[in-house]
Amino acid sequence: MNDNMNYKSNKIDIKSSHYCFATLPPKQFSVLAGILGVVISDELSINEKNALGNFLVTVGQAILTEAAQEQALESNSNNMDLIEEINELKRQIELLKQSSKGM
Repeated sequence: MNDNMNYKSNKIDIKSSHYCFATLPPKQFSVLAGILGVVISDELSINEKNALGNFLVTVGQAILTEAAQEQALESNSNNMDLIEEINELKRQIELLKQSSKGM
């Protein structure tokens, strides 16, 4: 599946930084979530509200788990890059020490 693939009818690119949820300020984002929660649950029974709420929480947990794993892998990759840079600097320092002894 192509990561940049647009969704069929409405042509919204979920990965785009112009996607409406990605550009909302934090307070507006929270207010929108609250309004949607009230509007969606208005006509639902208690059991339906519980079921839908639990489903949405589970979806959120899955998204957060994926994001955390991606962040951890990225952090590990960045750490490995830093370790390689440090080792290269140590090697260069040793070369400089050796060349200064030969003078």
